[in-house]
Amino acid sequence: MSLFSWHKSALPTFSRGGVHPEEHKGLTENLPIETFIPTTVSIPVSQSLGAPAEPLVAKAAMVKRGDVIATVPGGGLSLHAPISGIVKSVQTGPHPTLVHDTTITILAKSAEGDPEFAEQPGWQTLAIPQMLDRIKEAGVVGLGGAAFPTYRKLMLPKDAKVDTLVINGSECEPYLTCDYRVMLEESERVVLGSWVIAKIIGVKNCVIGIESNKQPAAEQMRKTIAALGMEAMDPAVKMSVVVTETKYPQGSEKQLVQSLTGRLVPKGGLPLHVGVVVQNVATAVACLDAVRNRKPVIERVLTVSGAGIKNPKNLRVPIGTSVEDIILHCGGYNGDVVKILFGGPMMGRTIADLDVSVTKGTSGLLFLTEAETNLNSYQPCISCGECLDACPMGLEPNRVSQYIEVNRPLETEQFGVKECFECGCCSYSCPSHRPLVQFMQVAKAAYRRQERKAK
Repeated sequence: MSLFSWHKSALPTFSRGGVHPEEHKGLTENLPIETFIPTTVSIPVSQSLGAPAEPLVAKAAMVKRGDVIATVPGGGLSLHAPISGIVKSVQTGPHPTLVHDTTITILAKSAEGDPEFAEQPGWQTLAIPQMLDRIKEAGVVGLGGAAFPTYRKLMLPKDAKVDTLVINGSECEPYLTCDYRVMLEESERVVLGSWVIAKIIGVKNCVIGIESNKQPAAEQMRKTIAALGMEAMDPAVKMSVVVTETKYPQGSEKQLVQSLTGRLVPKGGLPLHVGVVVQNVATAVACLDAVRNRKPVIERVLTVSGAGIKNPKNLRVPIGTSVEDIILHCGGYNGDVVKILFGGPMMGRTIADLDVSVTKGTSGLLFLTEAETNLNSYQPCISCGECLDACPMGLEPNRVSQYIEVNRPLETEQFGVKECFECGCCSYSCPSHRPLVQFMQVAKAAYRRQERKAK
């Protein structure tokens, strides 16, 4: 029997694979969100999927909080000044995923007439195209990490038959608790933001999925839904909260759709193909801010955690806040830090430059000690099958890794590599400590190169 197949639960969950890593959420789950505003921010222009934005400001320009400072040519998303101040520079700087990117650095300086982003009259009765325009203008992207432009996800094909909105409150990555705190502290904004999305996509049914290790958040969301009377809104939306099993990767779209609706997203398909649209709780809040308050995405909540930081926190910070400033604000290192991650330990990315800045998609910043990481050298595959049982997509990571090791990446499609969403369950489960998810990434990159050459 597989190490991971024994676990049974009466709670809704997905049917295939998954793992139960140590949660480590106790470091921050009871810590309220704090606001931290640094004196300098550096905003990379590449913050969402697609082409990078082009700067619209130059050195020495004065900007106010919320001003457009960069935009994607041809009508793409814009970036906004997260603080008021003077543009210190527009030059190449570090980026968490691209290594380097054009970066706009702003030195904070108070300005008269800073916008307060007050509630706009009549926001609930706006036409759907107007709501979408506001979401686009605000630069809203998927704040769960994907950073896909939200307005594009909500512009459904004419033949789409969607009946359900799923709001993802799973936050299944270990350590991360920012979405949990948002649901506890800002539940009204989550619910109203969900209503905005439901109105845009034209559905009457909204299900909020929350893992069983976040019961207080589930209770709070239910109270808020009842207090706001969502079925009396125009349009009426029936909202419910479903508590799922705590199992990684419960927060992945395809897995969460099955857990909450019983529908299986087909291979190569999207939740849209089974009548569902999925959005993260923080994205729902950003949609409300955009539609109700005309507030762009200029800040976000993230979790700062790990045994390697003295004072773990849930922080609300401006986009562009540096890792170094966050370290100083949280009291500095606590012992020897061997790895710094943007995101969670399963899908996050290692960073090596403390000048790297928080982007719209940064949900966590982890400072891990040796005891929290796996630094063992990897060994040959022993054909135990643990990765096969752990993979929620039913792929064959072991076979992919073997083909990569002999430089045959373009022969791995037979093992389902293109369906991999890099959750990390295979690497976590491997007793030989093989970096299986990295092997999958290498194979996927080879196919992308092949596709580009064919164009």
